[in-house]
Amino acid sequence: MSRDAMPRRLNVRISDGELEALDRASAEMGCSRSQVVRLLIHCLAGGGTRMGAGTVAFDYETSHGIVRNLRSIGTLYNQSVASLNTIAKAARESPGEVTAEDALEVLRVVDAEMTYVADSLGCLREDVARLSDRPAVFLWS
Repeated sequence: MSRDAMPRRLNVRISDGELEALDRASAEMGCSRSQVVRLLIHCLAGGGTRMGAGTVAFDYETSHGIVRNLRSIGTLYNQSVASLNTIAKAARESPGEVTAEDALEVLRVVDAEMTYVADSLGCLREDVARLSDRPAVFLWS
């Protein structure tokens, strides 16, 4: 995450034992100290009183896998919209060259792609819903 997205900096004094505990938690979760602190903040902001066995944390690899899939879904969506815009532009600029059948074929392809996007997002929503009986936080860098 960029510094612009997180403009505030927190300086805190902790004991050697607390630092060791933070480093242990960081190593166990495969994330930075800052990410562990943000996880704690998100857990508290979500109404929880402590981070513990009820917390679901997504490691770097898992969270980036989810991001990659979401980007793919977004790319497919953007390509579908671009196809619609292209056929609409062609129909406006050259009404005699674009037939209703051409437009219908593009709409069928876009409809299939949008159905895939909706199904993919539905699967993601269901997966997160299964996990969301507990606080869930994505640990982005």
